[in-house]
Amino acid sequence: MASALGDFGRRLGVQRYLSLYGLLSGLLMVAGVIAVLFPIAWMVFASMRPLAETFGSPPAWIPREITGDAYAKIFSDPRQLRYQLNTYIISFSTAILSVGLGALAAYGFSRFRIWGAEFILLTIMALQMLPGVSIIIPFYNLARSAGVWNTYLGMIMADTVFALAISIWLLKSYIDSIPTDLEEAATVDGCNRLQALYKIVLPLLAPGLVGTGTFAFLYAWNDFVFATILRNGHELMPMTVAIGNFFTQANRDWNAIMALNTMATLPLIAIFVFLQRWVIEGMTAGALKE
Repeated sequence: MASALGDFGRRLGVQRYLSLYGLLSGLLMVAGVIAVLFPIAWMVFASMRPLAETFGSPPAWIPREITGDAYAKIFSDPRQLRYQLNTYIISFSTAILSVGLGALAAYGFSRFRIWGAEFILLTIMALQMLPGVSIIIPFYNLARSAGVWNTYLGMIMADTVFALAISIWLLKSYIDSIPTDLEEAATVDGCNRLQALYKIVLPLLAPGLVGTGTFAFLYAWNDFVFATILRNGHELMPMTVAIGNFFTQANRDWNAIMALNTMATLPLIAIFVFLQRWVIEGMTAGALKE
C-alpha cells in the first residue's frame, strides 16, 4: 500500500513538473513572439498615422487616426517605384544565378573525386568571413575595369559572389543525402550524366533549391554596401539605399521611412511564410545521416 502511494506521488510530481514546464515554455514562446512582432507592428502603425501620435509622450500604441499619405507619396513618385523594381531585378537575378551555379558546383563536389576538394570548399566558405566593406575597393576597381560599374550586372555579380559560397555548401549537403543508386539506374536506362542530373537529382533537390534560392534572394534584397559603391545616380538604386536618402541633416520623413520599410519587409515575411517548409528542409538537409 505504501509503495503504491509512493508511486502515485512520484507520478503526480512528474505530471506537475511537466505541466509547469509546459506552462513556462508556452509563456517564453509567447514573449518571444511578442518581442519579434512588436517592432514590425510599430513600423506598420508608424507608417499609417500622424507623427504626433508616434512621437507623443506617452506614444499611442494603437493608431487613433489612420492616414495613407506616406504610401500615396511613395506610389505617386516614379523614382520610388523604380527603386522597388531595381530591388526585385537584382534579388531575383542573384537567386537564380546562385542556385544554378551552386547546384552544378555542389553536384561536382558531391559526385566526383576532385583533388583538394576539401581545401577548395573551406576556401569558398572562408569568403563568408570577409565583411563586404573590407573588399569594396577591389570590387569597385574590378567593376570599372570590366565595364560593369553602374550596371545591373555588376551589382548582381557582387551579390552572387557572397551568396554562391553558402549556396554550394547547402546544396552539397542535400545532394549527399540523395542515393547514387538512382542515378546509376538512370544511366542503365540510357541517360547520360547531365540527363540523370536533370531528370533524377534536380526534382529531388527542389526543397534545397527553394531554401538556397530564398537565402540568396534575402541576401541581395538586404545588400547596402555594394548597392552604394557599384552604381552612380538614381537609375539603379535599390530600396535599401533609397530608404537612407530620407535621412537628411535638415529633415527626416519618418512616415515615408516607415512606409518604405514596411514595403521592404512585408514581402520578405510573406515569402518566408509561404516557403517556410521548403526553406527549413533545404537549410537542414544533410544534417542527419542514416
